[in-house]
Amino acid sequence: MNNIDNILNNYFEGVALPEEENALKDYFRSDTVLPQHEVYKPLFAGFDKEKQIVAPVFEIPVAKDNKKPALVRKLWITAAGAAAVILLALTLFPYKNKAGIPSDDFMVFINGKEITNPQKAQQYADKMFMQANEIIRTSYEPFIEAKAIQTKMDADKIFNDLSQKINHIESINQ
Repeated sequence: MNNIDNILNNYFEGVALPEEENALKDYFRSDTVLPQHEVYKPLFAGFDKEKQIVAPVFEIPVAKDNKKPALVRKLWITAAGAAAVILLALTLFPYKNKAGIPSDDFMVFINGKEITNPQKAQQYADKMFMQANEIIRTSYEPFIEAKAIQTKMDADKIFNDLSQKINHIESINQ
């Protein structure tokens, strides 16, 4: 019994030898377990049950020699090259209008209709920018209000103000 207690101490301290661990397993599998050691029996029974569990065997799939990624990569490279050539051509040879003269003017389309009057296009653009500005301004109002509330509710400022008032009152009372 004293030997089992020593082995148990070594086991729980993590210094038991493999032979001692096997002796403990055999002891707790037997019918001669002393009453003071019965509390450890489920622990070692659990180890036996874990030993019976077999981990599934996983096979690492072998990479297939698939030509598809190389083909996709070649198509992407070809498409990117074609896009680069088109972009270069448009940069070097600017668009010319029907008369063959390079166009310095911009075309404006409003609701799908081409607007040729520059003043009307400018008025419409100004109106749209004003509406966008109003939307942005009104969407920021809650943030501005929250910042003002946060400034008013600054704990350090409140405590400093209260501390000054208390000190002032105390100085008056003295």
